[in-house]
Amino acid sequence: MPFLGPVAAAVVGGLVGEFGLGGGFWMVLGCALVGGFAPIVGYRVWKWSHHKRVD
Repeated sequence: MPFLGPVAAAVVGGLVGEFGLGGGFWMVLGCALVGGFAPIVGYRVWKWSHHKRVD
């Protein structure tokens, strides 16, 4: 799942750039960074939650 980070960053950045949020380059970059790290953080939280329930 963490390998989806770059793909998610590209998709989020492209969507924000296409439909625009009025922030220009920095808005697109920030959204791409958040979107890129979301799958990684989500995977870590899921793994932590799963291991906590099993033990």
